[in-house]
Amino acid sequence: MLSMLKKLFHSSAPQAEPEDEAAAEQIAQTLLQLETELAANPADNATQKQLMVKYNQAIKIYSAQPRYRQRVDDIFVKMDELRNTIRRNL
Repeated sequence: MLSMLKKLFHSSAPQAEPEDEAAAEQIAQTLLQLETELAANPADNATQKQLMVKYNQAIKIYSAQPRYRQRVDDIFVKMDELRNTIRRNL
């Protein structure tokens, strides 16, 4: 009984799945590419739409990964900046 309680309270954090880790890396690379494209042409509506979709995907993926969880707040800030850019272009 005591050993079960010890295991419960001393269990290590669950390890991230390799597929999830790969998805997080892939979305990070995609975001960097789209952000670079948007910086070169801020009025590009297609890039803005793609970037907003990828930001939403990144929030879901990053929040599931302990290693990437600290990036979620940054993504929300970038989404706000992108919304402001879209509003200015309208």
